[in-house]
Amino acid sequence: MMFLRLLCLAAGALVLVAPAALFPAGAMAPDAGKAMFALLCVVLAAAGFFVVGMAGQRLRRSPSLRLCAALLLAVPVVSSIALLSKGGSPALLLMAGAVLGLAVVLYPTLVFRMVRYG
Repeated sequence: MMFLRLLCLAAGALVLVAPAALFPAGAMAPDAGKAMFALLCVVLAAAGFFVVGMAGQRLRRSPSLRLCAALLLAVPVVSSIALLSKGGSPALLLMAGAVLGLAVVLYPTLVFRMVRYG
């Protein structure tokens, strides 16, 4: 469990850093609304991993925190599925697949496990 929590913290940091490294300069649309939406998705995705990584054992006792973690982890799942279905560069697909895989592993091990045994 500690390894998954540390992996969550590392994933949260990588989710914040990876979009800047993967998108070349000028790849984002000049539309301010789309740019703000993309930034909001990145921040919410990182927040989901940080909440799970930092809250750890408190997820077992707090139903509201479990709900918050589940909703925040839904953002990287949905955005990764959207990126994988749209296609793109191999590095972008690899990162989206890794984020999706980690989020899918976290749901049954940390979030939903706490509901059943909590």
